[in-house]
Parts: sequence; C-alpha cells; structure tokens
Amino acid sequence: AKEAKEAKEAKEAKEAPPKRDKDKEGGKKEGKKREEPAAADKAAAEREKLLKKVIKEGGKKGVEIEGAADMGGLEFFCTTLESPDGDVGLLEASMTAMNAEPDPDAEDRKGCSGRVGKMIFSAGVQQ
Repeated sequence: AKEAKEAKEAKEAKEAPPKRDKDKEGGKKEGKKREEPAAADKAAAEREKLLKKVIKEGGKKGVEIEGAADMGGLEFFCTTLESPDGDVGLLEASMTAMNAEPDPDAEDRKGCSGRVGKMIFSAGVQQ
C-alpha cells in the first residue's frame, strides 16, 4: 500500500505543471527535475532497507520456531511479525526467510523452520 501511495504521488508530481517564478523561470524547472529522481532513489533505498529488516526478523523468528519444535515436537505454530506492517508482499518475504535452509558457513543461524507449519500475522495502521 505504501508503494502504491508513493507511486501515485510521484505520478501526480510528474503530471502537475511546474510552478514558475517570474524572476527565476529556468531555475525552477531544473530544480523539479533533479528532485524527482532523488525522491525515487530515496524511496527505493527505504524499501530495500525495510526488506532487509523484514528478512532479518523472519530469519530470527524461524530459528525460534525451530527451537520450539525441537523441544516440544511442534508441527504447527502461530506467530506475529512487526516489520511487514501488514504488507502481504513483505510478509511473504519474511516467510521465505523463515523457511530458508541453514547456511553452515554463516556465523548466526537464520530460517531452518521449513518443516513446521506456520500461521503468520502482521497488522499495520492501513491494513
């Protein structure tokens, strides 16, 4: 939902005619063109940062689920995630991180709970 909102705002900004100052007509036009790519790059960087955070949270939650399954013989587990903030695409990325095969060379374990059925909840302000 955040992506759609940002894309809509970027589209509206492109469609809106640039405001011109009588004293600085040329300067204003160039300033607008420079701001749009910077805003798009910033939004993409924020999305990438959020995706990394979601994957990290999913990987850690997967290790917790694996530990609980090993101790108590769980087959199914219900849990919540904060980082996706209700975004289904990010929730799916976190689930993929939970089910990831462990990397023997990594210093910390992530994922490993592919054999446990999961019900994952994530609620956000908008969703």
